[in-house]
Amino acid sequence: MFTKLSRLLKRPLLAALVLLFGCAALAPAAASLEFQTWQTDNGARVLFYPTTNLPMVDARVIFDAGSARDGEQAGVARLTAALLFEGAGELGGEEVANVLEGTGAEFAAGATLEATTVRLRSLSDPERLGPAASLVAKVIQKPDFAPAAFERQKQRQLLSIRAKEQSPSALAADALRAAAFGDHPYGRPGTGTTASVNALTRTAVKDFYRRHYTAANAWVVLVGDLNRDEAEDLAGKLVGGLPAGDRMAPLPHPPPLEGSRVVRVPFPSEQATVQMAYNGVERRDPDYYPLFVGNHILGGSGFASRLMTNLREQRGLAYSVSSRLVPLRSGGLLVMGIQTRHDQVDQAVALMQADLVQFIQAGPTEAELADHQANIIGGFPLRLDSNAKIAENIGDLAVMGLPADYFAHYPAKIAALDPEALQQAFRARIDPAAHVVVIVGPEAKE
Repeated sequence: MFTKLSRLLKRPLLAALVLLFGCAALAPAAASLEFQTWQTDNGARVLFYPTTNLPMVDARVIFDAGSARDGEQAGVARLTAALLFEGAGELGGEEVANVLEGTGAEFAAGATLEATTVRLRSLSDPERLGPAASLVAKVIQKPDFAPAAFERQKQRQLLSIRAKEQSPSALAADALRAAAFGDHPYGRPGTGTTASVNALTRTAVKDFYRRHYTAANAWVVLVGDLNRDEAEDLAGKLVGGLPAGDRMAPLPHPPPLEGSRVVRVPFPSEQATVQMAYNGVERRDPDYYPLFVGNHILGGSGFASRLMTNLREQRGLAYSVSSRLVPLRSGGLLVMGIQTRHDQVDQAVALMQADLVQFIQAGPTEAELADHQANIIGGFPLRLDSNAKIAENIGDLAVMGLPADYFAHYPAKIAALDPEALQQAFRARIDPAAHVVVIVGPEAKE
């Protein structure tokens, strides 16, 4: 690996970036985030990173309770999360908000595909942090799910579903997940459907909360101006009253895509929204690194990407075209997307497919790879330049099951890649013949 690093450092742009960041990008240093870990008495996993740059604390309580855990009640994870700050104990939703605002704290709760996260940002002054943490603890441990709040949030979720029906990109995203993952939990829309949300009851929400909001199913991430004793007290306060419970079993791996097919969704618009999905990898897969960098070159880096150069600059088929790697805890996808005139869809799809095939067959050039490595490594410190970003990244690391030394080795693993490594990973993991194409646009015909 050191031979590869030496070769990379001979390239002026990459060498300049490494020198600019004091070689921290290539060795465990400030960016290593050597956080402390322990478990609370009832089994919650805690990850703590102390800082002294600001008198602030960013806390995350993360539950393995994302929409992938909805089961047959699509939308229940999102609705449960939305109800957390709508009342707890003797306080209603407005009173909860007023008390937290009185402490100067910021708070939020929301469910994504993989997890539900409750966020708290507060001054570290005990007179501010103490009351804010106590109230958030009550919200987490003893939510009311009051009837009026339940109906209000349910109607908001239904409005959100109706709003998605007016968004071609949202329709394409839902159709792509359904087509790519089928009956797997990843295939269901996170907000649910009109029918599934209408069918949700307070009992369903309470049951979901009882099964998933347990200490064993939680991670507590603390970043900020605290010492170890203070961090232990804060973690205990936030989740100490939860039942121990059990960790959720891992999700099954979705079946891989086989063959090719096209899904068309009629929509009255001037342009068509196109998304193409291929089999990808889960986040812990060793091939994540070469696939990530390869995607950066292919379509993940804006105007510097091949797709943008070919389809926008050279052919004028769209203002924007891109690709993204979607690595999940179980499986994943490589997705390419474009918005173009509906009479240019066939040409755009063929060109994107051709660009992918060419990349798999030939890989990147040395110079092309070096430029993108420099861009990724140079931008890495910006991912960790605030307490909030550090908390988010540590939380993602925990949920995805990544090793504690991930941040220390990430830049070096990126720098050590060569064109052959990218080409081998794409050939082994990305089959251009196995894909699904979703087209949302006017006069949809097979």
